[in-house]
Amino acid sequence: GREITDAHHERNTIRPTVMALDERVNGRVRPALFVLAAAVLAVMLIVSANLASLQYARMVSRRRERAVRLALGAARGRLVRQALTESLVLAGAGALLGVALALGGTQLVSRLTAFDIPLLARVGVNITALGVALLVAVVTGVLAGVLPALHAPADVNDALKDGHRGSTRGGAHARVRSALVVAEIAAACVLLVSSGLLMRSFVHVLDVKLGYDPTRTATMRVDPPRRFRDLMEANGYYDDVVRRVRAIPGVNAASLGDLLPFGGDRSWGVAGEGQVYARDEYPEAFIRVVGTGWFGTMGIPMKEGRDFSDGDAPDSPRVVIVNETLARTLWPGRDAVGQAIQRQSGLLRVVGVVGDVRHDALEGKLTGELYFPMRQYSDGGAVNLVVRTKLPQSQLAQQVRSALAQVAPFVARNEWRPLQQLVDKVLSPRRFLVMLLGGFTAFALLLAALGIYALVSYGVSRRANEIGIRMALGATARDVSALVMRGTLALAASGTVIGIAAAAAVVPSLRGMLFGVGWADPATFAGAFLMLFAVALAAGWLPARRASRMDPVDALRES
Repeated sequence: GREITDAHHERNTIRPTVMALDERVNGRVRPALFVLAAAVLAVMLIVSANLASLQYARMVSRRRERAVRLALGAARGRLVRQALTESLVLAGAGALLGVALALGGTQLVSRLTAFDIPLLARVGVNITALGVALLVAVVTGVLAGVLPALHAPADVNDALKDGHRGSTRGGAHARVRSALVVAEIAAACVLLVSSGLLMRSFVHVLDVKLGYDPTRTATMRVDPPRRFRDLMEANGYYDDVVRRVRAIPGVNAASLGDLLPFGGDRSWGVAGEGQVYARDEYPEAFIRVVGTGWFGTMGIPMKEGRDFSDGDAPDSPRVVIVNETLARTLWPGRDAVGQAIQRQSGLLRVVGVVGDVRHDALEGKLTGELYFPMRQYSDGGAVNLVVRTKLPQSQLAQQVRSALAQVAPFVARNEWRPLQQLVDKVLSPRRFLVMLLGGFTAFALLLAALGIYALVSYGVSRRANEIGIRMALGATARDVSALVMRGTLALAASGTVIGIAAAAAVVPSLRGMLFGVGWADPATFAGAFLMLFAVALAAGWLPARRASRMDPVDALRES
């Protein structure tokens, strides 16, 4: 860009920005894709921990069986292969189900039109994705089967004794499974904090003031059929279009503009009369060419001065309207109405100041805006008709097309769009990220709950003898339930503390995606803490209830 500018000194107001095509297409969504990839990795770790915990429980329950097989002459390698085979079969079955869901899910996502995501329609499951799924399934199966494979009994006699409930070795196995569940809770906590921060940011973005009112407003392109000879001919076409549309019953207001909010931008470096800036320091202003009644139709408030009128003709003095940000930038502490903006073609007199409008991004800073009257500057290019009405969109479209059939018959091919749709398109990448990350987080919480439930249930069955003795000695059902729930909450506390520490290390990388909330937001961290404890309570309630209803006589007989 600098080379182009230096080569054309006579066009020193032009400051091109050169950007790689890949960055232009994918740059704004690349951080979101990285976040989603990290979420997928976290969910995979939770799945692997669940699978490893399941295999470990099977190893413990079948330890005596494996010891008997060894005593009868089975080779140790055969037991190792059996453990790995079982793990790989489980992982493979899950991978097949996952691929089937992915095929259906990608077909559904590719048909979504409400999200402004680059190349979303081309999303699909290809050979590379299938290869990655196969690789992940194999690696997960092998890793989850390593623990049982490595814990083949070294001493047959010791292994046969170890099958008794309450043995020291059994306690070691319980600690390993507890560690896996704690890791699941910690990973779920990181996802919960991340999705919570992004969700709060999304809510803050929704609260951003647009500067205009998109409700009950629709738009359609009404580009001229040809280039006009002069502004008088162009104004005749525009006046005819607006007059016909305003005459439709139910239409409250109508006007024309070359660019809609979030529909494209162009900017100039501008300066007030007598103001001098360095070559690259001119204040920038987005340029808009609008028709009479534009601000009232869009719901943009007029702060000072007047709106454009039919008197702003091609042979009248050149006038402009600025927004509040540009007025403060060029004339701080002064009244902008009556001031002049200098251009090479002459001075442009400011006749009004309007409120700021979000034209670029909801999260960005407000920028200067410079509005030109269409009656003085139109070149017959792109023109958008904006209508404020109480009519349904289908009825409005039909009546507008009928009204413009003689002056602009080609508009029948154009589509009406609610102005709110432009806002929704801008919000769609953030909404898409929040939805997917929220789904991953919900799935992670479900897996963590299942892991807690399985571990607590297994612990209750292993401690049936102990529980029976406690109840025989006078422990009440409430005492037994509290005993089980204390263990459950201890797991939740350990996992949550580790997860919050991990989240504090990870979520600062989300700074660029947060809006209106800091990465260390106390409410989000506290909400994640409470949510995980609620999940742990729900997961441990059934095992605790079952333990509290245990018959001490039956429990002692099982020992």
